[in-house]
Amino acid sequence: MTQKTQKNNKEIESAWFANKGPDNDVILSTRVRLVRNLADFPFPSKMNDEDRYRVNSLVYDAFSSLDSFHYLDFKELSRPGKEILIDKNILSEQKVSAAENTSKTGESPKESYEPTAVLFNYEDESLSCLVNESDHIKLSAFVSGLDCERAMEKIFKVDEKLQEKLQFAASIDFGYMTSHIKDCGTGMKISIRILIPSIVLSGQLDSLISLIQEKKLQIKPVFKPGQSDLCDFSNFIFDVSLSNSFEGSEFDQMALIQSVGKLILKTERKIRTEFADNNSTVVLNFFKQNYAKALYSLLLSYEECVSIVSAVKWGLHIGLISGISDSELNSLYFRAKSGHLKYLCDNFNFNFEDDIKKSENLQIKRLRTIVIQQAFEGIVNEKSVS
Repeated sequence: MTQKTQKNNKEIESAWFANKGPDNDVILSTRVRLVRNLADFPFPSKMNDEDRYRVNSLVYDAFSSLDSFHYLDFKELSRPGKEILIDKNILSEQKVSAAENTSKTGESPKESYEPTAVLFNYEDESLSCLVNESDHIKLSAFVSGLDCERAMEKIFKVDEKLQEKLQFAASIDFGYMTSHIKDCGTGMKISIRILIPSIVLSGQLDSLISLIQEKKLQIKPVFKPGQSDLCDFSNFIFDVSLSNSFEGSEFDQMALIQSVGKLILKTERKIRTEFADNNSTVVLNFFKQNYAKALYSLLLSYEECVSIVSAVKWGLHIGLISGISDSELNSLYFRAKSGHLKYLCDNFNFNFEDDIKKSENLQIKRLRTIVIQQAFEGIVNEKSVS
């Protein structure tokens, strides 16, 4: 396949996930989510159309004093537009699909509600807000690597500005009032996304899970829970988060996640070195299987891409390769998502092979493969990889 139109990557280059973050060899990203509800209004699940309109207007007016935020009316978003926001982790695929299904069937939504609006900062898209989803306001802040303090600083600057114009529902006993009991208190939930192949391959995942649960945190696989294919490095990505928002202050919760993140980081790095030294052939085999797949494939699914990128990150820090950075690799997790690639297919002129032209799904897989192969062109083999 050849490309007729030069791609514009300025948006990708300025996005938060393309930035270098602390310790992002193991901690891919940090997310802080903050939920708030306006006083004197019911929760979104109990709101009528007039209430939803009034809340939306009040929130829109409050955000008008903030720079760099872009407002999107959710009703005007096309499905491709929603997919791009899903790719950016602004919308949830599960909730969007659930809302669309209830809209088709005419049933009342239960756990998922369509927001009336989406706001996000257009500088690096690290801040977003959903209006009238499960709560009136759901703020999210993302940063690369392990940096809870920076993510909290970003989100609380917005929260402070909103509180100048909005009165939030809160009580002395329960803190901020939210639609889900576990979100009451601070209304904040911090999570970190981790890549821990060395811990898993060395058989020490169960010990890590026990430690995390003892700290009253939760750990969940991002892809394919329960799968045991050790060659699939997408199985080694997990989200670690607070289980509730009502224990301790915001700073207590931040300190807990930050300390557990540091422990995971230290453990993965220590085991990575020992495991690579003691299992050189096994390590090389895991890496070569994924690296060869990147070089010689023509069509890649997203999960195959995640496995490849994760294995290459592992190889980079074991010393098998050089010539690519963690930031470049981390950005591929987002650049290879279907919504972004569909946007490129729709807006740029590509020459696909004749059989690929017949299927949008195949076009996305083909373009994803080329994105990965182009990103890997600068890789230098430090050991016997080829």
